[in-house]
Amino acid sequence: MILYLVRHAEAVELGSPGAASDFDRFLTPNGSAQTLAMAQAFTRLKLPVDAVVTSPFVRAYQTASGMLSVWQPNSRPITHDALAPEKLKPNKLSEFLGGVPGEFMVAVGHMPDLGAYAEWLLGASAGAIPLAKAAIACIEFRTAPAKASGRLRWLVPPEWVM
Repeated sequence: MILYLVRHAEAVELGSPGAASDFDRFLTPNGSAQTLAMAQAFTRLKLPVDAVVTSPFVRAYQTASGMLSVWQPNSRPITHDALAPEKLKPNKLSEFLGGVPGEFMVAVGHMPDLGAYAEWLLGASAGAIPLAKAAIACIEFRTAPAKASGRLRWLVPPEWVM
C-alpha cells in the first residue's frame, strides 16, 4: 500500500469572516491554488490514487475534494474523524485505512496530528516529519499501515508543487 499524507492547504485565520470556529476555517485563494497544484503534480507524475480520506474540517475537506475533482470529477472524499485535529488514534486510523478498497490512498489532515501519525507509521522520533501546509509525504507499506511498518519514499514541501 502507498499512503500519501497531505496537510491541508492554506486556510483563513480563526475569527475571519465566515470562520467563527476552527471547524469552519476555509481555504484562502492561495490555498485553492496550492490544492490545484498538488492535484496537478499527482497527475503530472502519474501517481495513482484509489481513494481520498479526509478530516471533516472544512479546510481539509476542501483540500481533499479539490484534489479529487481533478482526478475523479464525480467522486467525493471519505471523511473520518480520526483525521480531525486532536482526534488521532493511530491504530484506529490505520485499521480504517487498511479497510478502504485500493492500493493508493490519500489522507488529508492537520498538524501536529498528521506529523505524529507519520512518525508513528515510520517509527521515527517526535518532530522528525515536518509537514507544512500543502506538503505531501509518501509512505510505503508491505501490507496495511501499522506502527513502525512504513518506509518514507519522499516528502515534498509546497514550494515544489507550486
